[in-house]
Amino acid sequence: MAARPRTRPRTARAERSPRSKKRNPSVLSRLNRPEVFATFAAIVVVAALLFVPDVQEALGDGRTWTLRTFGLGIVVLLGWMLLAAAAAWRGWYERGAWFGRKASGIAALGVFVWGLLALNSADWTAGGVRFAEVSLGGTLGQRLIDGFLGKVAWLSVFVLAAALLAPTATRWVATNVPYWIEESWRRRQPQRAAAAVARWLSFIFRRPGGPEEEVVIGAGGFERIQPMRSAAIEGTPVVFRPSIDPASPTSPVGIGAAATFAAVDIEEATLLEDAPPAFTAMAEDEAPDEPQQLGLELDAHKGGWALPALEMLNAPIPSVHRKHDNAARAQLIVDTLASFGVDATVVEINEGPTVTQFGVEPGWEVRSKDVLLKDEQGKSMLTPDGRPRSERVEVSRTRVRVNRITALQNDLALALAAPSLRIEAPVPGRAIVGIEVPNDSASLVGLRAVMETREFTELASKSKLAMALGKGVSGVPVVADLAKMPHLLIAGSTGSGKSVCMNAIIAGIMMNATPNQVRFVMVDPKRVELIGYSGIPHMAFSEVIVDMDKVVGALQAVVGEMDARYKKFASVAVRNLEAYNKHPRVLIKLPQWVVIIDELADLMMAAPFEVEKLICRLAQLARATGIHLIVATQRPSVDVVTGLIKANFPTRIAFAVTSQTDSRTILDMGGAEKLLGRGDMLFMPTDVAKPIRIQGVYVSDAEVERLVEFWKDERFSELAPENADDLLEAALAEANGGDAEIEVDFDDPVVDRARALTLQHQRISPSLFQRRLKVGFVKAKKIIQILEEEGYVGPQEEGESRKVLQGSAIDDLA
Repeated sequence: MAARPRTRPRTARAERSPRSKKRNPSVLSRLNRPEVFATFAAIVVVAALLFVPDVQEALGDGRTWTLRTFGLGIVVLLGWMLLAAAAAWRGWYERGAWFGRKASGIAALGVFVWGLLALNSADWTAGGVRFAEVSLGGTLGQRLIDGFLGKVAWLSVFVLAAALLAPTATRWVATNVPYWIEESWRRRQPQRAAAAVARWLSFIFRRPGGPEEEVVIGAGGFERIQPMRSAAIEGTPVVFRPSIDPASPTSPVGIGAAATFAAVDIEEATLLEDAPPAFTAMAEDEAPDEPQQLGLELDAHKGGWALPALEMLNAPIPSVHRKHDNAARAQLIVDTLASFGVDATVVEINEGPTVTQFGVEPGWEVRSKDVLLKDEQGKSMLTPDGRPRSERVEVSRTRVRVNRITALQNDLALALAAPSLRIEAPVPGRAIVGIEVPNDSASLVGLRAVMETREFTELASKSKLAMALGKGVSGVPVVADLAKMPHLLIAGSTGSGKSVCMNAIIAGIMMNATPNQVRFVMVDPKRVELIGYSGIPHMAFSEVIVDMDKVVGALQAVVGEMDARYKKFASVAVRNLEAYNKHPRVLIKLPQWVVIIDELADLMMAAPFEVEKLICRLAQLARATGIHLIVATQRPSVDVVTGLIKANFPTRIAFAVTSQTDSRTILDMGGAEKLLGRGDMLFMPTDVAKPIRIQGVYVSDAEVERLVEFWKDERFSELAPENADDLLEAALAEANGGDAEIEVDFDDPVVDRARALTLQHQRISPSLFQRRLKVGFVKAKKIIQILEEEGYVGPQEEGESRKVLQGSAIDDLA
């Protein structure tokens, strides 16, 4: 066997890589690069320029031309170049439409900034160029905003830039800015700002001792006019949350907290009753230069009607009542409850305009027993004095019952020295018991203060029957919609605030609705409260119903209007007034009617059966037709507020009453007998189980007179809608068993008896003839017309009565 040769085969040599072939490059090969050639060329160009004559002059001319042409717009150009370099480096141009939109937006924004610079001609100098001559934007910037069309195009470029760069924000601004402008114009903010700026400029450039200083000419000299200060609106009350531990011996209040109360003499806020009829909207601490006419807000979409401005109402008056030591009173409540074995803690204090509510959280009833201690051998353990040792062990723990707190109502009133005290157990929607303690003096809640709140503004934008009721126990404004009630029953004793509440409701509707939207039917048997609204265009009838003989006919006329509306609804197949007014076939929209009865007790005494039947029929059926009732009475007894009336009036307002029986008649529960009066009321809407305590708004007689004079202005005489007196006449004729077209002859025996009766009196009225001659209302009015033609009586004055003419007129007739 042949041996294997020992020689190893020769391996193939690996080829050299191209890099290994150039291990020792030459110096010239290193210089053979584009960067080196570009640098060398730049050095040659700069060196050559140094030998060119007048280089500095050429550079100066170029700098001057650049600054005059572009101005500070060079910064905009540099910004564009940097953004272009960033887009090329980061590859933004590859994103297609997004890059195109953003680039266009940035370009438009740069053009807008350039034009903005061109608007400024500051006296700056740079490089020998005065920007006062060419503006900061240079001559090119001036061309961008040259002329009116140029400025419009420049502003359009900004809108385009905003839409391209931030489309969502631009859309939001475009949607909300018109509303902001409308709201600011409604609140007269531009006028106030302009007036403030004008007064500030006049103050800056005034001449001391000049003739423009305002003086008042008085007896014996001159007196400087002091600027009128507008009252600041009372803010949201501070909510105190004291941390009180009644069991702690180191309590800062402790026992004897009642001794820390000290009476402080204060000046109560008084309402300015005799306010001038013309008001000027002014900011705080601003003095008017001269009397100004009250501004009005004209709404073109309401057929030429103008709504009254809020400045027509009195400005809110700040609260000045004494600030109680609420922490001390809270500790006193806890100590009083603890003294009767009731564990409780005050966790919340809400101070309102009339009362302060203390939120009491019930504690625990702990039951325990003593257990004898035993040792390991089962023997009782003894104390050093030989007694058995025991230990107190907790057996059970239960919550304190709410009725244990309510049972101590009189004891709490005695401890707090309060005239009356109301306990709300529990507060709806919260795990506390509310103890309402009266303040020393009630704060005045004005109608304007509530109408300027956000809650009322939002409700008034949705409904024309928005009502500003007042403020709750925590100072929160309370508003309501009459259309959703749909009828309101108001009851309370004399002087409790019923008439003021009704005037506030009427004034709030008049401030928010035109006669084409809301009409009133007012029944005032007392002839005192509602008679001042006669003549306003909101009246459905031409007068306020004050005669008891016309009340039943007026209610029948309202029922007839309700039936006529139901027939109109059936003709277009709709269910309610809102759908009818929105129907395309309806050309004339129907207004909402509000029937206001000031004293139900007088009507129930005169015609109880007819009044109850008509009121119940309206309350049951009139809601869909847009007719709503507001009924008030000062005698809430069961023969006045009957069960049928209560069943059809789910929304009720109870003012202070004399007994718990009256409170149960109104609210079906007690509580109204503990109210303080003067606008303190319990409001029970349909959607709550317990009434809400409110301090009602106050509207003065001067404010009501200003509103009535506003709507009686001659500029509204041609816009006033037609009244429904024909319905009233037909209803009165039917109620008196006759025809509206009844004829009365001059030689009728009844007319002869009327002549003789007239000579026995100084004034006559249709009701007098109805009682003495036994005729109906329509025939009595016909007789009075005949007597007026014959000269026995004078023309019609305020109301239905006529003055009997004595002397020459009757003598000449004879």
